[in-house]
Parts: sequence; C-alpha cells; structure tokens
Amino acid sequence: MGTRNFLYATLCTSALLGLVDLTWLSRSQVRFSPVNWRDIAGVALCICIAGLIYWLVSWRVRGDKSQMGLVVRKASDFLGSLALAGGAFVPLLVGSTVLMHVASATDRPFADPTLAYIDERLGFHWPWFLSVTNHQLIAPVLSFAYHSLGPQVPFVFLLNIARHRNDRLLEFITLMAMSSILAGGIMAFVPAEGAYAYFKPTADQFSHFTAHAGMWHYETLMALRSGAPFDLIMTNSSGLVTFPSYHTALGIMVVYALRDYRWLFWSVGCLNAVMIIATLPEGGHHLIDVLAGATVGLASIFVGRMIGAYERRRAGSPENIGDWPVTLH
Repeated sequence: MGTRNFLYATLCTSALLGLVDLTWLSRSQVRFSPVNWRDIAGVALCICIAGLIYWLVSWRVRGDKSQMGLVVRKASDFLGSLALAGGAFVPLLVGSTVLMHVASATDRPFADPTLAYIDERLGFHWPWFLSVTNHQLIAPVLSFAYHSLGPQVPFVFLLNIARHRNDRLLEFITLMAMSSILAGGIMAFVPAEGAYAYFKPTADQFSHFTAHAGMWHYETLMALRSGAPFDLIMTNSSGLVTFPSYHTALGIMVVYALRDYRWLFWSVGCLNAVMIIATLPEGGHHLIDVLAGATVGLASIFVGRMIGAYERRRAGSPENIGDWPVTLH
C-alpha cells in the first residue's frame, strides 16, 4: 500500500527541484553541460526499453501457467520494476545534483567557525577525536564502514525488486527525495567546507585514514565559489553537502528501508552505526553536521510514513474499496 502516493510524491519533488534548478541556473555561473543530455538520453532509452520489454512479455505470457511461462514472467517483472525505479530515481538524481552545485556556488562565508563552536559547547573537540581514531586498527574499520554506504543504495533497490516489493522500493526513493529537499535547502543557507579544511590537520595526524579523507569535495567546492564559469558534468560530480551530513541521513534511511528483513536490518544497522561514527574522522564532518543529518533522515522517514498512512486510510474508505495502487505484478 502507498505505492501510488510514493510515486506521486517523488515525481512532484523532482518537478519542484527542476523548477528551482532552472530558476537558479539562469542566475548562476554554473552551466549544465550539453554532455549531460547525451548521458540522460542513453539512460532514458534503457529505461524505456526495459519498460517496453516488460509490457510485451507480460502481454505475450498472460494466462500461461507453465513453469517456463512463470520464469519468463518473473524476469519481465524484474525489468518492469527496474524501469519503474529508474523512471522515479533518475529525474530526482539529476535535480538534486544540480541543486547541490548551484547552492554551493555562493560567496556566503563558511559557517564552520559557528559549527565548531557548537561542537565545543556540546563537549566535542574534533582534532581530539581524530587523534583518538587515527589508529592502525581503528581507522581502517571506520574507513571501510564509511565507504560501504555507496553500494547499499543499489542493494536496497535490487533487493526490493527481486522480492517484488515495489511499495518499499518507491518508499525508499521517496525518502531520498524528501531528504534531498531538506539537505539542499539547509546547505544553501549554511555553507560549510568541512572539519579537515577548517582545522587543517597535518598528514601524519590522519595517516591511517584515506589520503583525501574529508577533502574529496574541496577542489570542486572552491571552483564553484570562485565566481568563474563552471561546467557541471553529472558523471564527474561528487557529494558537496557538508552541513547536514547526508551520509548520516542516508545511512539511517537505508536501515529503515531494510526493516522487513530482520537479519539485514540488524547487520546493516550495526554497520551503519559505525559508518555514522566514521563520518567524523573519515568524512570530515563536525559533530553538529552528524546531528543535523540524523534529524534530516528521521524527518524524511516521518514524512514518508505520513504519505504511506494517507494511502492506507484512503484505500480503506468505503468509496475507494477496489482502488488498487500502482503495481507491476
């Protein structure tokens, strides 16, 4: 239940992002490179082909109860769900990536002095935490946990597609849509360069972490803030959100998305708990970044639950009995 509303919420969010992006791009030095249209067209073509194959195969094997027919139907259902996920996620990905770059192209002063001050008021000192975790046994574990988040998103996609859970698939994409809006809006008003750039530790102070820990984004960020023309190429883009920590928000949402699979829920939950700790020394986040990221993740889940609950209430009302949600199987 809730599949249709999740799809509508994601598409509306993508449309809103597109409108904001177009308005902001017209006033920004950021230029959406024509190269992107070729890549987007290629992805869109693949999505359309997958959807067409699903439709043709479903029509061809309708009513076929043979073992081979069931196998072919399952394969086509997989393609159909993949097309559905791509159609919902790709526009969101493009819109949120553009927003992240145009929001970073600002001359607002960095908020890191304020963020570091808040950390101190909370009793947290980032250089001390870096020195404690920069250990030959601790740092590799934290680095692994931090970088494990990337593969978790396609894993959640493929797991729900394989289990024929389009409702959970679209719910997860909706959570990412809500969090993208929240994180993009916050970073536009609170630009930050990160703890590594602010505290400037020497190489030996983070020698057991990756060579560019917490600084992968810095060159792009400075180029965007320079005022010079910037060509945005989607395939070359990297995460620019420092405050709030999007790693933290996404890690929480991934665990929530796996709640129907108890063994995965607990194992990935433990992994992502370590990952959230790793956002400080490996990701170069201030503690307040992490707390803000957790708030974004939880708020997105709350909104997602409201969307799902609305659909359930609507489906349960007498006038809507028999009104089925969007599904591919």
